[in-house]
Amino acid sequence: MLPYVECDPRGAGARPDLCDRLAIRRYPTWIIGGERYEGVLSLDRLAEASGFPGPRPR
Repeated sequence: MLPYVECDPRGAGARPDLCDRLAIRRYPTWIIGGERYEGVLSLDRLAEASGFPGPRPR
């Protein structure tokens, strides 16, 4: 699956310190290959950004 960091200090296993250090202010924030993407992304856009080689959603 995907690595995940909970930024909300009320969430389970929260890491607000890491989120502050990375200046994450919007959820979700994706950091893929050093590039930052903020907000909801389609599965197609996530596949493109991550280089996922599998079939794309229809």
